Amino acid sequence: MKRLHPMLAAALLYGSLIGGIAMAQSSSSSQSSASSVNGSSSYSGQITGNGITQYGLDTRPQQQLTVKLNTDNANTRMDVVKDGSADPLCQAATAPNICSFRTEPGASYRVQVYLTREAAQRGESARFTLTVEQGS
Repeated sequence: MKRLHPMLAAALLYGSLIGGIAMAQSSSSSQSSASSVNGSSSYSGQITGNGITQYGLDTRPQQQLTVKLNTDNANTRMDVVKDGSADPLCQAATAPNICSFRTEPGASYRVQVYLTREAAQRGESARFTLTVEQGS
């Protein structure tokens, strides 16, 4: 298992050199880790309060991706966003724990994990695991 340290330039460079690894950036203190097995990648972390953790997805054109969120806090949400777009591909309100989509050529995607506003105001925290499954 590889440890990811959010916001470190060295980690960002390392992740861009290795296919299949997403990088985490967080506005709160969090720990993240990543693993990859048989076309499926798994990312684990923890968020607290208003923190948001983002994972950039390493994709190929016309690839089917399914992102699943498992968490110990029902108030945890995820959005999958195409860079340059204001609207998420899959919004938390519609499908809070799963997002499936086909990638576009030249596009970059990221996953944002966060707590609902009410949970953040109560200072809640959440441990989570994201699983990214690659299809054809």
